[in-house]
Amino acid sequence: MRSFKPITMIMVATLVALLYVHQQVELVKLSYAIGCKEKKLKDILDRHEGLGYNIGNLEAPCRLEEALLAQRIEVAFPKQANVVRMASLRPAGRVRQLHAMATKTSGAFGIFDFLSPRAEAQTHEK
Repeated sequence: MRSFKPITMIMVATLVALLYVHQQVELVKLSYAIGCKEKKLKDILDRHEGLGYNIGNLEAPCRLEEALLAQRIEVAFPKQANVVRMASLRPAGRVRQLHAMATKTSGAFGIFDFLSPRAEAQTHEK
């Protein structure tokens, strides 16, 4: 019985020491993972900044002008005769109402209208 108490104390001390070492190893692993992720984030942010600079540089008017001059492309404002203005494509209110009436299905069996062809009005020219 006298040897039981010292063996128990040695086992408890060993267990505490193993838990402490395990905790320290996990701490080192986490700090390494955090360091890797911080480095990766820094690289990504640097790349983002570089790409933003490149986009800004490529879109710069002076760079475009230099590229056009290097390829000997002459750009000029269009003359008034070369400008075509398009009408607005939005239909008027009355046209919308007519379209809604034309596409409306009739009655409870209107869902079967796709089975039969619709008659269309035709004009006879003399």
